[in-house]
Amino acid sequence: MGKVDEKKKLKQEALLSSAFKLFTEKGINNTSISDIVNSAKMAKGTFYLYFKDKYDIRDRLISYESSKLFENANRELMKNDIGSLEDCVIFIVNNIVDQLNEKQYIIKFIAKNLSWAIFSNIRIAEKDNKSCMDIFRDIIENSGRKFRDEDLMVFMIVELVNSTCYNAIVNKRPVTLDELKPDLYCTICSIISQFEVAV
Repeated sequence: MGKVDEKKKLKQEALLSSAFKLFTEKGINNTSISDIVNSAKMAKGTFYLYFKDKYDIRDRLISYESSKLFENANRELMKNDIGSLEDCVIFIVNNIVDQLNEKQYIIKFIAKNLSWAIFSNIRIAEKDNKSCMDIFRDIIENSGRKFRDEDLMVFMIVELVNSTCYNAIVNKRPVTLDELKPDLYCTICSIISQFEVAV
């Protein structure tokens, strides 16, 4: 990487870092592009060299933070010999919600802004830039089982985890995360069973 490219990368990273700090402290609606560039000590025009608007930088931050969660979970999954599809999915979910429980500022930022479009396009660098959906499809294929509408099945699991864990982690309501997990994992198994097709 040349000096010009290195400078561009550093500027983009400074803008991302400033935006993440402001978004998690003040919220997206209370953060302006001027706030981001002032925090990064850059001109406003520099922002538009890298991002369309504050929602573009938000979406990239969500993808980046989410990809780190999935990379960590997938790395741990690969270290373990886990048999069934259900056990693999629950392992990934458990790892991710534990990470979010440790870093609650991330769930506060991601959960309210994570759309299906963003989730399904999150890329995992350690997995040859595969998307999260590709990883789930690989797990499903390796199970040797058949399912109808795999995207809908994964969507329902993601939405279930996203909404219930946010409340359990952030608000500790209606139960704590530890109290939620057994029922959450039972429900995930039920969703998988509901979509399975007899061969």
